[in-house]
Amino acid sequence: MLQTLEIEHKPQAAVVWLSRPDVRNAMDGQMVEELRTTYAGLADDSQVRAIVLAARGIAFCCGADESWQREIARAGESAIHADARACAAMLETIYRCPKPTIVRLHGACMGMGMGLAAACDIAIASSQASFALPETRLGLIPSIIAPYVLRTMSPRDATRWFLTGETFSAGEAWRIGFVHGLSEPDSLDMRIAALVDTFMLTAPDAVAATKVLVHASCNPGGNARHGHDGAETVPPPTGAGDGISLGPSWGGGSLA
Repeated sequence: MLQTLEIEHKPQAAVVWLSRPDVRNAMDGQMVEELRTTYAGLADDSQVRAIVLAARGIAFCCGADESWQREIARAGESAIHADARACAAMLETIYRCPKPTIVRLHGACMGMGMGLAAACDIAIASSQASFALPETRLGLIPSIIAPYVLRTMSPRDATRWFLTGETFSAGEAWRIGFVHGLSEPDSLDMRIAALVDTFMLTAPDAVAATKVLVHASCNPGGNARHGHDGAETVPPPTGAGDGISLGPSWGGGSLA
């Protein structure tokens, strides 16, 4: 039984809801594993023509759960790398899903939340959504999500947001290409539903083959482990506060 997700089946489509609204859908190990197995299962479901990723509550996903990060950090380097590999496998499962994947973004979308969105084929955001890649402010390196984020925007744009950790608007996310479109909050669901309907006019096998073609064209080296190499470069925390506290251990104010 799922603990962190809800699955809603619609005619020829499925909606995967992140469902930890009390912590703004912060991601923990349970959610990582449930996302991986859910997308793997939906990939093999012939009744599903499209998959929508959405979230309950006021935010899409505020990143990794802090208590989970602390637990992993206390467990040591081997646990850190195992966790990184699990996150990389989850993102790759979504990225390589043969079904068209759409993400519905509202509220805050931060860190691993942006990685989730970037792994999907199409991203539509509320005009009131906000985005951030705050890893450097937490003493971390965004090695797991970087390959996915870099396919959604130019390296120069990615560098700015990765390095500063600043929050940016939905309008900026659209300008740099991270999202494909914006909708007012009260029309977001209609926009998503209309997009799902367009896939009812396509041939599933052709869509799946086209996704393989696009992935191969964007990755001519043929590396099937799209995000796994980054998982091997995740360093363990270097200090008591690096990456596992509310703010940087060296001080300097709160996060944007």
